[in-house]
Amino acid sequence: MSLKITIAGLTDIGQRRSRNEDSLEIRSEFGIAVVADGMGGHPHGDLASSLATETVTAKLQEFAESDSDSSHSADAMAETLLSAHEVIRTSIDENPKLDGMGTTVVTMLINPSSESYTVGHVGDSRAYLLRDGELTQLTTDDTWVQERLDANHLTAEQASGHPLGHMITQCLGLENRPEPHVSEGMLIAGDIYVLCSDGLTGVLADENIAEILHGKLGPNSDSQDTEAAVRDIVHAANHAGGHDNITVALVVVANDS
Repeated sequence: MSLKITIAGLTDIGQRRSRNEDSLEIRSEFGIAVVADGMGGHPHGDLASSLATETVTAKLQEFAESDSDSSHSADAMAETLLSAHEVIRTSIDENPKLDGMGTTVVTMLINPSSESYTVGHVGDSRAYLLRDGELTQLTTDDTWVQERLDANHLTAEQASGHPLGHMITQCLGLENRPEPHVSEGMLIAGDIYVLCSDGLTGVLADENIAEILHGKLGPNSDSQDTEAAVRDIVHAANHAGGHDNITVALVVVANDS
């Protein structure tokens, strides 16, 4: 039995910001979702994030159309993220006033023929998987706090709400060339994947996200259910303070009956 993939997303300015520096691109027919978060406090973060989502989407679509061999997906994903970085750097070279702009990114590519996925990210935008009732973070944040957690210099309790929690250690667009993270896995009917900017995870705990998904999505969910779940998640983030721009994409996997 083949799988049915439903993708829906939403980006929202939130409650506190004067403009939305997040960007979102979805190409359901190619199994592509991209979320980017322009760096707050830096010039032209909205331009950096839009360049990232446009470039990543175009490159992944080109790969999906030309090569169905999933064994090449990880390399293609890494090359795609580096291409987006170079596009942003070229824009800066052409217009020095853009110097300092950058963006995080998280993206997912579905390969229907092999029933597999590839996730790539740079920065602290995240990907999650809800499977068998358990929400698992698929990405590891590129942040100062995460580095110290990994080195056992901070406890989880100390890291939670740390004042330097959003200090990222790499992104697309700054002078230092990033090292993209890529992971792969197999799709299973019932899976729900969440791609999001830190405007969501900064105000909602993982269990809150999982609770909304459980309440809205089931084995027979359709595109309208998925869109409603996205709206509920964004609404919950705004209700919790909406301190930042909020962007969410959901990828829902079901049996194609």
